[in-house]
Amino acid sequence: MRTVAIINQKGGCGKTTISINLAAALAETGRKVLLADMDPQGHCALGLAVPREQIERSIYDVLCEPDQEDLAKSLRQITWQIATNFDLAPSTISLAAFEQRFAGTPGREDRLRQALLAAADQYDITIIDCPPSVGLLTFNALRSADEVIVPVETGYFCLESLGQQLETLEVLRKECGQSFRVRVVPSLYDVRTRLGREVLAHLRARYEQILARACINFNTKLKEAASLGQPITEYDAASIGYRDFRALAEEVLSGRAAELSLDALEKPPARTDSDTVGRHTPFSTAEQVLAQAQRIGKSADDLLQRADKMMPGGLAGAPKKHKPQTTEQRLAKFYGVCQTKQGIIFRAHYPHAEKVCLAGDFNGWNPGLTPMAREQQDNVWQTVLPLTPGCYRYRLVVDNRWQRDPFNDRVEANPFGELNSVVEVK
Repeated sequence: MRTVAIINQKGGCGKTTISINLAAALAETGRKVLLADMDPQGHCALGLAVPREQIERSIYDVLCEPDQEDLAKSLRQITWQIATNFDLAPSTISLAAFEQRFAGTPGREDRLRQALLAAADQYDITIIDCPPSVGLLTFNALRSADEVIVPVETGYFCLESLGQQLETLEVLRKECGQSFRVRVVPSLYDVRTRLGREVLAHLRARYEQILARACINFNTKLKEAASLGQPITEYDAASIGYRDFRALAEEVLSGRAAELSLDALEKPPARTDSDTVGRHTPFSTAEQVLAQAQRIGKSADDLLQRADKMMPGGLAGAPKKHKPQTTEQRLAKFYGVCQTKQGIIFRAHYPHAEKVCLAGDFNGWNPGLTPMAREQQDNVWQTVLPLTPGCYRYRLVVDNRWQRDPFNDRVEANPFGELNSVVEVK
């Protein structure tokens, strides 16, 4: 039996989405697949419509099984059949007590490996969804794994976090005293964005030896499938998400993956002044755009000042609405969230939308309670909420499509494998 661990200590990278849909895609090829959830949050059960209140026994009970001879029986008792050839070993919040219970106990890092070995004749492949942290649960997963998949969101901060993740895996590999193959899988990739394309190009140049050929594109069908508790193989076999996971499953079955060795990875070339001419790197894109905007603004101000000097009375006769705006006026035109004396202002730029609403902690996640008003002049959507101090999670609902606020960088993973936007009211 092959064992593949899905690991990333950074949340919001699509780890659970990949675990569920990769397991389903592998099962569709005729392999008998077990999805073992080692995350105490239990998102695999949630994403597969397994009623949490009906989970009487979980992976925690298997790990705590005192009799090694009953491990296979104990594992069979907790598994749920999701589809043909696809079983789930769910987790619950009780799994969070595992590390404390087995602290100082010899062999505590091999509990999962022993359980999977006992059931090796029942499954062809086991997929392990790991928690977004480095601890005894992740250590158990690595001790069981033949292969590790590291999902990487193709966003601004992914490159630094990936380097840290690979360094952590190298340390754990040495501590485990075993070797495993590593495959980095780009996820949530949006080909329409320049930053996404540049990050993917950098990943290919920097981590070519361990980068997967398959890439998980940003696809709303994957979100819809998760919200309905279905893998993409059942929800929409004609979607891009289905195509991506079938490609990843075929790559996993082919066995193409590299042994982890940080020394073997290509080092990034030293940057010179000539390298920055006419080129952008994922780390410099934001800074260059900001610098360019500042230069444009300065040039515009200079032109206006010269016009005022050359024309008697300046730009007399021009309507007031065409006068140059002050810095404060320009800053007032923001998108995202802003705290004012009147409350929290939410602004979003969706010029072609017919309806935009807010759903979050503050309205019971009911978008119908908080519609946003459209400002025809600026072509933006806005609402003001008098929220009490605290931390709130929310999402935008644009023409009935749920999504995070693209103008708010603060996000948090939700139980559906997606991202909620976060605003803190002080």
